[in-house]
Amino acid sequence: METRVHELHPTLIHAPLALLPSTVIVDLAATFSQDRRLDRAGRTLWWSVAGSGLLAGLAGMAASQEVKADKHARDMMFLHGLGNVTLVLGAFGVALWRASHRPSMFSSILGLGAFAFASYTGWLGGEMVYSHGVGVKEMSMKGEDLDRLSPRLISREAPLRILRDAVKGLGWLLGRARGVFSGRDQLDPSAFGVKAIEQKLEGQPPVEQGGSRPELRPV
Repeated sequence: METRVHELHPTLIHAPLALLPSTVIVDLAATFSQDRRLDRAGRTLWWSVAGSGLLAGLAGMAASQEVKADKHARDMMFLHGLGNVTLVLGAFGVALWRASHRPSMFSSILGLGAFAFASYTGWLGGEMVYSHGVGVKEMSMKGEDLDRLSPRLISREAPLRILRDAVKGLGWLLGRARGVFSGRDQLDPSAFGVKAIEQKLEGQPPVEQGGSRPELRPV
């Protein structure tokens, strides 16, 4: 089985998604029981969430430069990335706070909110893949194009490519954020996924933006 560097992100993302709700449960149990062992376990788990989220996030930033996406999918990718950066920074903040504080109902509720938000950003990631084919080799990237954008994960080129593309991906994310928040750039409202949810609830097929599927281009 041949794995490409852009496929590292979906491999790593399961760790923080699984650890986050487990950490919240442990912290809730420690809050009610005042058990010191659960308190220590919760502190360790928060660092595990933050560390695994950072690794998955770096791989995701690299992947943003190694796949093809249309305008709608790029907007969705931006929201997915910005949301996950916020979650990782928040996880490090909670981990630092928990290093010298016992868990509380407030920190536990904050963790539950973070898990709900992570579920949403994860859903956006799924929409990019399953509805738009982002990163699906047989749909959007083939042959020489695939080798150019996303080399084999087990290769000499892979480590440097991942590092380089992670830096480029972070630059793209921050640059896009500046444009959006300054009003110079606009996001497609449907990139938030609201229209897709409404169409699925109504049993209607997704509507292609602009009446036809635009040509896929590298981010």
